[in-house]
Amino acid sequence: MRFPPRRPLLAAAALGLALAALAGAQDPPDCASCHEAQARFDNRHLALTPSEVQGRAVGCAGCHGDPAKHLESGEAKDVVRFAPGEGSQACLTCHRSMGQNEWHASEHARAGVACNDCHKVHAASRPETLCATCHEAENAQFRLPSRHPLQEGRMTCVSCHDPHAAGEAQLKTKQRANDTCYRCHQDKEGPFVFEHDPVQEDCRLCHAPHGSVANKLLTASEPMLCAQCHELHFHGGYTASDGAIEIGGLHRESSNGVLGLNKAFNTKCTQCHSRIHGSDLPGQGVSSHGRGLVR
Repeated sequence: MRFPPRRPLLAAAALGLALAALAGAQDPPDCASCHEAQARFDNRHLALTPSEVQGRAVGCAGCHGDPAKHLESGEAKDVVRFAPGEGSQACLTCHRSMGQNEWHASEHARAGVACNDCHKVHAASRPETLCATCHEAENAQFRLPSRHPLQEGRMTCVSCHDPHAAGEAQLKTKQRANDTCYRCHQDKEGPFVFEHDPVQEDCRLCHAPHGSVANKLLTASEPMLCAQCHELHFHGGYTASDGAIEIGGLHRESSNGVLGLNKAFNTKCTQCHSRIHGSDLPGQGVSSHGRGLVR
């Protein structure tokens, strides 16, 4: 007994499913005839199929409910609408299963922020523009001399933050805050034989993540940043002899002047302690062995 070839049957079934999905993804023309601006061709929600939302209604009806009564009366009260501060529950109906299950415990939710306070459901928007409307201080820091390249378009707020998460500062990490930094700054992670304790604890002890007046996003300029934990070198208080002194039978003067030691030891610590994030090499001839992080 010969059976009919299965390939045409499979192709017909696939075509039927595709047509059904396409039909489910399009709205009746009644909505678009009045709400042309909202029914844009690039609206992601209007392109959804029932299979993507666990069989729920798609198109305008997916959020605004059955439009039959509204179409008959023309009254706005006969369709589901969302005022600012409302709408999160409608969004979470679908998005809770799409990675937003922490939303109710997040800082934004606790502050009374709703989905439609930030998201324009019918159009796309830029994340950094949205964030700046509330986070004015952080937005201003991105205009300081030393900053992350948000203004240059090389990153956005969501490069580091997940606005829907419930973790510390809503960072994109489930562990330490440092793990967010190490995604780009892998060379600072270690492990190192000789470590710098604040580096292992929290990058923000020394760095301002959004922007700073000091170089390299430091919270203060050197040596004052280092002096918050470390005593300054005692050599920095010495002064050189005024005039020439005899050394090895030759008369020599300090090329850096009377305050040469003060300038050398009290200006910029990383001139000598260059491996400030950690090192695997011991410092030759230095009493601290490798703990001085000099190479």
